[in-house]
Amino acid sequence: MTIEPKEHAVDTETHPADKASKWEIPLESDQWILSHNALRCEINSLIQALGTFMGRIDGDGVPQWAINTIKEWWTSHVAHATVHCKSEETVYKPMFSERFKWPAEIDELHDALNSVKDKVQTAIDRLNADKNTLVAVRDALSTYE
Repeated sequence: MTIEPKEHAVDTETHPADKASKWEIPLESDQWILSHNALRCEINSLIQALGTFMGRIDGDGVPQWAINTIKEWWTSHVAHATVHCKSEETVYKPMFSERFKWPAEIDELHDALNSVKDKVQTAIDRLNADKNTLVAVRDALSTYE
């Protein structure tokens, strides 16, 4: 999604879209980009770890320590994502909305993400010694990613 100055501007007279040349850091080092990449990296790291771990599970199934660790990881991720989204809603959205019209696509994306997050939560809640429940968590996380 791209914010188009002419389409999304609130007031181009007061707040012209002429600040890009004054930005001193590359886009990939921007805090907004980095914070979203951190969330994606958390999810991707667990997906990769689950894939490796599933290949090593023997006939005894998923050990309890692994179940506990995955649930703890998920709880921490949800806390991180919740604080991140709350700051977008309460700090950034109001601040940015002074300069441009907040695209509805962002709110729609958050709503869709919450729906998928609920499916991951269900898979996490159902996690037990059966390897298939671990596969369900990995698959739900892949959709969430």
